[in-house]
Amino acid sequence: MAGTARCGGRGVSGAVYELKGEQRLAVEPEECVWLSASAGTGKTQVLSARVLRLLLQPGNHPSQLLCLTFTKAGAAEMAVRVNEVLARWVRLDETTLGKELVYLGARNTPEIRARARTLFASVLDCPGGGLRIETIHAFAQWLLSAFPQEADIQPGSRAMEDRDRDLLAREVLAELMVAAQAQGDDKTTHALAQLSLDKGPDAVIGWLMKCAAASHLWYGDRAWQPPMRGRLLAALGLPADAKVEDAAQYCTDEQFDVGALRCCHAIFTAWDTKTGRAGADAIAAWLAADPAGRMALLDTFPGAIMTKAGAPLANVAKRDESYAQHLALVQVSMARVTDFIALIELADWLAPLLEVGRKFAFLSDEAKAREGFVDFDDQIRKAAELLTRKGMAPWIRYKLDRQFDHILIDEAQDTNAQQWAIIHALIDDFFSGEGARDGKLRTIFTVGDYKQAIFRFQGTSPENFQAAKERVRKEMEGAAVNAEQLRANIRPRRLEEYGLDRSFRTAKPVLEFVDKAIDAVGWQRFGLKQEPSPHIGQERPGQVTLWNYVTGPDGDDGDSGDTDDDSWLARHDRMLAEKIALQVKHWMDTGYPLAKPDPPRNATPGDVMILVRKRKELASLIVARLYAAGVPVAGVDRLRLGNPLAVKDLLVALRFAAQPLDDLSLANLLVSPLIGWSQEDLLEYGYRDRKVRLWDHLRKSEALRAAETAGKLRDLLRLADYEPVQALLHWILVGPWRGRRKLVERLGREANDPIDELLNAAQAYAADHTASLQGFIQWFDAGDGELKREAGENADLVRVMTVHGSKGLQAPIVILADAAGAPGDRVDFGIAENVPGSGEPLTIPLPGIGKDRVVGPLAEARDAAVAAELEEHWRLLYVAMTRAEEALFIGGSLGPREQKKGPHEDSWFARLQPLFVDDALEDDLWGARWEWGEKPPAIKERAGKVERLQAAVLPDWATTPIGPEPRPPRPLAPSSAGEDFAPDPPLQPEIAEVAARRGVLIHALLERLPAVDPAARESKALDWLSRQADDLPEDARLEIASSVFRVLNTPEFAPIFGPDALAEVPLAATVGGQVVAGTADRLLVTPEQVTVVDFKTARRPPQSLEQLPASTIAQMAAYVAALEAIYPGREVRAAVLYTQAPQLIAIPPEAMAGSKAGFSTREESFAPDAVE
Repeated sequence: MAGTARCGGRGVSGAVYELKGEQRLAVEPEECVWLSASAGTGKTQVLSARVLRLLLQPGNHPSQLLCLTFTKAGAAEMAVRVNEVLARWVRLDETTLGKELVYLGARNTPEIRARARTLFASVLDCPGGGLRIETIHAFAQWLLSAFPQEADIQPGSRAMEDRDRDLLAREVLAELMVAAQAQGDDKTTHALAQLSLDKGPDAVIGWLMKCAAASHLWYGDRAWQPPMRGRLLAALGLPADAKVEDAAQYCTDEQFDVGALRCCHAIFTAWDTKTGRAGADAIAAWLAADPAGRMALLDTFPGAIMTKAGAPLANVAKRDESYAQHLALVQVSMARVTDFIALIELADWLAPLLEVGRKFAFLSDEAKAREGFVDFDDQIRKAAELLTRKGMAPWIRYKLDRQFDHILIDEAQDTNAQQWAIIHALIDDFFSGEGARDGKLRTIFTVGDYKQAIFRFQGTSPENFQAAKERVRKEMEGAAVNAEQLRANIRPRRLEEYGLDRSFRTAKPVLEFVDKAIDAVGWQRFGLKQEPSPHIGQERPGQVTLWNYVTGPDGDDGDSGDTDDDSWLARHDRMLAEKIALQVKHWMDTGYPLAKPDPPRNATPGDVMILVRKRKELASLIVARLYAAGVPVAGVDRLRLGNPLAVKDLLVALRFAAQPLDDLSLANLLVSPLIGWSQEDLLEYGYRDRKVRLWDHLRKSEALRAAETAGKLRDLLRLADYEPVQALLHWILVGPWRGRRKLVERLGREANDPIDELLNAAQAYAADHTASLQGFIQWFDAGDGELKREAGENADLVRVMTVHGSKGLQAPIVILADAAGAPGDRVDFGIAENVPGSGEPLTIPLPGIGKDRVVGPLAEARDAAVAAELEEHWRLLYVAMTRAEEALFIGGSLGPREQKKGPHEDSWFARLQPLFVDDALEDDLWGARWEWGEKPPAIKERAGKVERLQAAVLPDWATTPIGPEPRPPRPLAPSSAGEDFAPDPPLQPEIAEVAARRGVLIHALLERLPAVDPAARESKALDWLSRQADDLPEDARLEIASSVFRVLNTPEFAPIFGPDALAEVPLAATVGGQVVAGTADRLLVTPEQVTVVDFKTARRPPQSLEQLPASTIAQMAAYVAALEAIYPGREVRAAVLYTQAPQLIAIPPEAMAGSKAGFSTREESFAPDAVE
């Protein structure tokens, strides 16, 4: 099979595909190679082929290879690929084996073929039973376990899990506070108390854990020691003994631009007004003061010569154009003073926090050593120290040097500085000293892609990737020069650099779009040092589609009165999740053709991958909506173990078992699937006097249902007295309660993973703690464990995950769900301490600090971090787009505050939309869509079988093609049923916007308040308005509330706001061939008649039926026509309620007759689908 190092699918198990071009050059076993591989170019195939070529090389033993990958999944995939090939080679015939060796670029000789057949057994004989293909963390863990004494850790130490880290941090904090109080250390308690007051209690533990992670600050030759204020000031670029008073030096005539200030004085003096004289007097007073006095006046002096925002005074700028220029020079001088003071104050605030953080870091390390824990970051740090520490390191590296001759590194762009330190320590002797020990050539193979570096938040940086390449190149060039000068018989080697740009995964149109996107954004903004080569895709159909972004209703940014469990989420996110679910459901029902499979077929759920930028509520919301739509879907790739409902239901059972008098836990247990009560059952059987506990009430109840339930609960309590937690959970799940079956029936099969993880947590607790039900509950609540799903576990299910989680995966159909969001503006940055001759700068961590303190070097650090974050934002887009094999869909949503401006200029949506040169196509679901490329032709499932049936017995009428089904007409919205011929002139845009918003708020209140107790309506309404319209003046909010209360307090309107009336009711019906669809503000349905009411908020309402606008009558006629179709045989009445008066105007049938008659004559219809 020529030239197909395939990525999208594994193909035949253990098959070898021919390598072409730079693929073949990269696997040459005698060369050191730095390979840049774009997405989908067969990177894993090439890496596996490199391993095979090294194994085929005479003299190489499998145990001498070390392959380091970024993820466990990547390591497992590569190991499986290599082992399948080696196992297949054992039984292949000579011809086929020789052909596959040639595909790899190896020699096809009897000796090589014979060696190939023995490699599988050689690999199995390696220590550990296989090749060393593992993550860098796994290698570091092995290294520390091999040399525990040298690494200064306890033998048998184990990796620390997230829950262990959280629990240990809280224990250490408690230990720190107890020690501070016992020793009278007010400095420690005051620093933490001040941080808690400034940033909140959660900021304290977050800051301390950040300090614990900053081990580079506390250990080594450059370790920070108390007192830290002087060193901190030096890092900020100030004298180590600087004080706030020293800022006066920048107020002297020599340091301050008094010339510009005097020019301003002259301008203010010439402007002979009260403001001008005040400004001139303020400047004169400042100039007359000494430096210390000038510094004191800086708090009040600027307000006399500029606005509070620091802008020039408009009236002064009009009189003298030079004023703004002089003022800018004065502001520069003032900034030097205020920045100096801000940095001093920052140092005074931060130094005690750093000293407390240092204490916490030491106590944390002691606690981890005491408990036998090694953190993931500690694994890398300690392994790097082990290989680089003076004295011991040479012996350690000598032992390793005699073990590994060939090192391969996958996903090198996501390797951080300390991980590179480990790698450099392993390969340092490859190119120095003997260079080729025992006559063997030693190699390094590195593969990565700068464009896919997206894990900066984990400490990785693509700059590390570039720096590592330069270091290896220089070392090899130096070794080559030495070889040429000293040993002419040894071939000098240099680092070979290759690139892979031909994708074996993605269709050509999709990759052409990716190239256009890189050009549109600018390749420099990806952080690239040179323009990337164009991608070469597969010659098959492919399509990129941009869906119009979703917007929520104006003025509704959260609570919309919905009764769904997710009603607290933003309305626009809920609408987006709903549309995505409906779109996927449509594909599954009607078919979405895929060209890549052979033969082509329609997509199944497993072909769809939905990506989000951040792990927020949207991902879980999409999963819920897909599940509700009946689409098979896996859960989100990661979730907090305490969040799934199945875990919560099991935990309330445990909480009740531990404390039966906990009414809340028992009530939750009763209405959970484990017991199965409804809310009505709880009210019926659980209603009791206030002072009676729910459990006491149930066990004394004579009701049959309550008695049966009490019996079940007694069984649970009996077991809880002597069974450990894991046994109790097992009884709940598979015992008489049949808990697992009930939970899965209610919540779906995705409940199984959280249930299993809860059982694992119980097992882990039992391994380290004395059996205790209450102890387990406290242990579980104190931590925040995370459930991670491996992508390969999802079978034929829609996958929903973050872009980061999708790294290394692909799917025929990919949806970018939140492309309209702005890039993140919160960045983590620190203070860089640069000491000449000391190597790399030390980064001093920072807690969250206000914008007023981000000045001088901090502003530079912040700007650099923002720029780096934006580069990663664009690289994340590249990774997301290249997950798609054939179809890429891009969507997003905007909240009410974002709708006016549209998507942020640096959002993916805003940058990609201009690439779609064709006009928007009408879309029933999204409103509009833009397309690039084309999808394959539609596929008729099982067409061959149908033809055979037709040829057999089907009559002519059954084989005659029917015409296309009539397209449904375009839905008519009642609000647009007629033109408005009202005599009022159109409002100015600003006034119209205010009026529209007022109407939205009144509608929302009329929707919500009828269900509220009349005594509480006023306070509830004002509270809601203060949240939803906090930018409106108080009198405007009171006027809106008054309009609403006038309506609700009018007795004749009581029926339409009564408990039987419905609010915001969606309607749809076909009337005379015309679809009428809209939302009625109020609907009252009785057995005999239906009443529909529409709210109007006009400030000048009509006084009678005759004054009603024609458009309003046409709108109500549309509602009546639709309701007559929905409720045949009932009388339908219509009325309009004007809230300003308030006044209810009923519209008789004869007034609407003319408007109703015109519905069937409309010519609008749906535009044909562009694909058809």
